[in-house]
Amino acid sequence: MKEVLVTKAKGLNESLARFSRKIADCNSTGSNVPEFSKLICEEMEKLDFDNVSCDSAGNIIGVIKGYQNKGSLALVSHLDIPSTAQERSDSCFKSGMVKFKAGIISSLYGGALIKRTLQPLTGDLVVCCAPRMEACDFGVKHLFEKHLKTRLKKIRGVVLCEPTGFNINLGHKGRMEYEIIVRGRLNRNFLDNQGMNMLGTMFPLISELEKASKLLPSDSNLGYSNLRIKDVRCSGYQAENQLSEFRVIVDRVFIPEENLSGILTKAKTIARDVYKSEPDVTINTALASERVKTWAGADLVLEKELKPWVTESHQPFALDSLESLTDSGFKSSFGYWKKISTDGSYTCAELKIPTIGFGAGTEELIDSGIESLSMDKLERAVYGHALIVQRNIGVPTFGWSSDEI
Repeated sequence: MKEVLVTKAKGLNESLARFSRKIADCNSTGSNVPEFSKLICEEMEKLDFDNVSCDSAGNIIGVIKGYQNKGSLALVSHLDIPSTAQERSDSCFKSGMVKFKAGIISSLYGGALIKRTLQPLTGDLVVCCAPRMEACDFGVKHLFEKHLKTRLKKIRGVVLCEPTGFNINLGHKGRMEYEIIVRGRLNRNFLDNQGMNMLGTMFPLISELEKASKLLPSDSNLGYSNLRIKDVRCSGYQAENQLSEFRVIVDRVFIPEENLSGILTKAKTIARDVYKSEPDVTINTALASERVKTWAGADLVLEKELKPWVTESHQPFALDSLESLTDSGFKSSFGYWKKISTDGSYTCAELKIPTIGFGAGTEELIDSGIESLSMDKLERAVYGHALIVQRNIGVPTFGWSSDEI
């Protein structure tokens, strides 16, 4: 079967190169996301996917039907969607195959390679591109709650088409945004929404949060938790009731042993200690949320939390996938993302579906934006995705070697 995959992969290379150039040249802004998505749907149709659709949340779904109705598999890539007005006015996609684009391309062509080999599958192969905003995985949630709801019990696993350096990644830290709201009679040392007095009132809290960030726990596989002050907002002094209010917005990365309630409780305790000499001050903490309207027309209130997740290395889906790669010449091993977040926060942490990651490129390329993914690496990613699909939901066949065709 490996010989057949290699032969058919070569036949797709010209089309792969053409589509990669088209995607690389697509510098879309938020208003042009529908055009970008249309490009993906059209390519799926050209590659003979059995069914192609786009749902109200903006998920792009292509299906290659299996010959049986047993174990299915999902290849999930993602599309970054700007969440603020400023981001929507700017270009939200970097040129080239770095960031999310390589995952989209390799998942589409990995599915096409399986289709070209006439590989019998135990269930459907679902290739999805889910929209995502910063710390909000609304796309994949809608995908599994609506489109894939009837398939959940038959999904053998999810492959996240994200950069792993051709390793099998098994998880990452969680991420959230939360607010610390300080409200009360702070007018004695507080000026009208400006000046050093206002900054002086907020600085002790910011300072204590920065001190706490140096004492956060770590995980042997995932690395350290961290904390970053993202923004400070002040509503100013209200003369009629002598009240002032400001909010500190915190970007928090956390490991599995931590949880939302514990993190919010700790933040509230820190703030109370800072302002314990102010009897008329109230302290509250809350998970940040944002009301957005997606390009596909959905009006959503999004909580900014992505849960941490880890797939056990002895899980059969993970072991079989790694074995399929190493048997075919990949120098792959198990790994973990240390910086980026993925849709595994939902598929694994919430739905408990066995989830792994595989793809070309590295986290460092994501951060730098350097366009250094070669066609050779992209072709290898396509081949790797097909190997994982074949090993996990392919029907064992005989007479499929190159000598017998």
